[in-house]
Amino acid sequence: MILAFGLASSQASAAEPRWPAGPYKYITVDQSVADALVELGRNMRVPMRVSKLVKGRLSAGMPVGTAREFLQEICDRYGLVWHFDGIVMNVATEAEVRTEIIALDANTAAGAEDRLARLGVVDPKFPIKVSRQDDVVSVSGPPSYVELVRKTLGVPAAPSTKQDVGKVVPVRVFRGRQAEAQNVPSGKPN
Repeated sequence: MILAFGLASSQASAAEPRWPAGPYKYITVDQSVADALVELGRNMRVPMRVSKLVKGRLSAGMPVGTAREFLQEICDRYGLVWHFDGIVMNVATEAEVRTEIIALDANTAAGAEDRLARLGVVDPKFPIKVSRQDDVVSVSGPPSYVELVRKTLGVPAAPSTKQDVGKVVPVRVFRGRQAEAQNVPSGKPN
């Protein structure tokens, strides 16, 4: 049996920050999208974690509306997604959204949907499907949301399969006329 979470399926909804009442008036003058998002969080007194992949600049002409509408307008304009984990507002690019299958033991799978709903982790923007028959959960969303679901279910983070982009690897160059190369084991099994 596969159960999918949606708006009607959970009693508790995803955590939402306390949105300020009234219109959110913010004037942008050639400001980076990331800086505007951080400023939005500061104005709301909510920590904002913005992915390093968020690019773009805001110019004049942002619509006047609520803080939530301001955030949604930026996300729609620049291909971003957001979720609030109860403390931090997380913003990532649509390109970072992924689907992950999380293996569970039978006991955890049986109570997964209830636990996620009770703790307010279920967000209708990002699908979560539980298969009690297969003891797995399928979750789609930005990395921070997938990680939140993992932690809530008590599953450790998946090992990273790709190398860190921008990770510095030291290389020493020796000048000379003769050179000899040797293979050096990395300490990792093949």
